[in-house]
Amino acid sequence: MSLVSIRKTEDYRQEAVDRAVALHFEALGVEGDLRPGMKVTIKPNLLTARRPEQAVTTHPAVLLSVVKWLKERGVESITVADSPGGPYVAAALRTVYAVSGLKALEGPFKLNYDTGWREVRCAEGFENRSFNIINPLVDADYIINIAKLKTHSMTTLSAGIKNLFGAIPGLQKPEFHYKYPELRDFSNMLLEIAATVDADITVIDAVEAMEGNGPNGGDMRYMGLTFASRNLYAQDYVAARLMGLEPEGIPMLSLALEKGLFSPEDVELIGDKVQAPETPFKLPDSATLDFMTFVPKIFRGCAHKVMTKILRPLPKLEAEKCIGCGKCAESCPPHIIKMSGGRAVIPTRGCISCFCCQEMCPVHAIKVKRRLRRAK
Repeated sequence: MSLVSIRKTEDYRQEAVDRAVALHFEALGVEGDLRPGMKVTIKPNLLTARRPEQAVTTHPAVLLSVVKWLKERGVESITVADSPGGPYVAAALRTVYAVSGLKALEGPFKLNYDTGWREVRCAEGFENRSFNIINPLVDADYIINIAKLKTHSMTTLSAGIKNLFGAIPGLQKPEFHYKYPELRDFSNMLLEIAATVDADITVIDAVEAMEGNGPNGGDMRYMGLTFASRNLYAQDYVAARLMGLEPEGIPMLSLALEKGLFSPEDVELIGDKVQAPETPFKLPDSATLDFMTFVPKIFRGCAHKVMTKILRPLPKLEAEKCIGCGKCAESCPPHIIKMSGGRAVIPTRGCISCFCCQEMCPVHAIKVKRRLRRAK
């Protein structure tokens, strides 16, 4: 049985979040996992330097509640670690910690500045033989994964599974986009990372979530919930349903079902009873502009093979908004984006539609349009 704990968490007042986290962990029996001297690593979503109220990163109140709960039970070694988008260097981490509100809370926990990683072998039968995983996750005795609930321009959903992509150091992440340009293959890779990291508990911050062009450029959507589970696959499935999305249409969840990582029939919801909203979460432009949504299901297999060669959602720069920071070029897996005259140039030739450029643009100057794709 896969237990998924859901708690109404009206806002980020510390006492409200403390209560929710305590109820989650009590219901899941987390205290029984703890032992003296253990090293706990907390993996939040620190995608990029954004303020807590922008709903891009894990809210510091949720992280602090988890830390306080651990401290009250004698856990002393607690490290907060993530590899945000862009270079995995100490200077970049300092900026993200400061802007996201974590630096001001440091004391009960340690913020990670170790930018090393180690190769970790995968289970037999995986597509990938190994992954480079950041040191604090490799060294941990216990891992708590704290995700932020958002829609995502490539994967549709960003929650517990997708959050563990941050275990891959820095600019090695775009390399996987290039290696796996097809969404199903990329989604399989995400499942293999999640299994390799093997977080003990996953918490989802969905008090203020994000819809539309997530994970960075979407609109804030109030949900007033937090989730917790030992099975992040089942948890993401439940979260998707409560966003009004179709989980079976999200490749990483349909693959998780195929692989037997969970079964909807074996999911037990505990905690507060909630319903999906009347208005589903707004999908990213990359999904709503995908021509395949207009093709009858019976024809999609054949149509996909032909039409994705010709017509597909692609990034388009709004030049008047571009500030010439180069984040898009830095994060582009096939390295086709160039800077010219203080502005980005984004060609269609060679684009793999991963939308990393849109994800990392700090001023939301990159939109997604349905465009003709030139041959490579």
